Amino acid sequence: MRAVFLSDVHLCDADSIKAKLLLRFLRDVASQYEKVYILGDLFDVWSGTNRYLIETFRPVLRALGNLVAAGHEVYYLEGNHDFRLGDYFTGELGVLTYSDGLEQQLGGRRIYMTHGDLGNPGELGYRVLRKVLRLDAVHSAMKLFPQKWIYMVGKRSAQLSREYQRCFLKSNLVSRMNVVRDIYRATATGILEHGYDVVLMGHTHLPDDFPLILQGRSCRYINTGDWLQHFTYLEFDGMDFYTRTHPIINL
Repeated sequence: MRAVFLSDVHLCDADSIKAKLLLRFLRDVASQYEKVYILGDLFDVWSGTNRYLIETFRPVLRALGNLVAAGHEVYYLEGNHDFRLGDYFTGELGVLTYSDGLEQQLGGRRIYMTHGDLGNPGELGYRVLRKVLRLDAVHSAMKLFPQKWIYMVGKRSAQLSREYQRCFLKSNLVSRMNVVRDIYRATATGILEHGYDVVLMGHTHLPDDFPLILQGRSCRYINTGDWLQHFTYLEFDGMDFYTRTHPIINL
């Protein structure tokens, strides 16, 4: 069984160069695998499915539905930018959605995968915010406003968050990146101690492949990276995992 994994595309529309890259990836690359796993943040803003979002991203949604129609299994693990995907993804597109983690067996190995936004135990404020943003009451209140307005507010919030992160990381960039990697490696190690062979995450935007020995077992933590800078994805060829880079030329 061959599989492909990607995360953190942070798609803002269906007309940009990156949207065309993603459509090419889904058509030419993902279609070569029996299983396709999206580990969250495919979209930059998707806080509950509505008609505006469906129309805005129609080409991408159609491409996902086409994969399912062609016999591929498509899994979508919600991220911190895209959640409450709802019945549209499962009922209309046939995409299997998960709000948290997912366990799978691949090549005889026990795999745990998740977006990774809960990977830093020190981010207590975010954990509270995460719960609030997923409350039914919050989404009922959001329905009182125009769908496009909600999307634009979310888009601006995401932009401000990235600008803050860039300023925060500007000094001692390499050092701070290493701190993030170490935190997520430690979190993954804790998960692997529960008997998993491989842990897959995204969220950090930092591709990583960290092998380790636990209780005499060969284990790995792999981060899929992102499509903001690295354009990486993960391939499982039936035997092993490999980090690949999708070409960003020749559109």
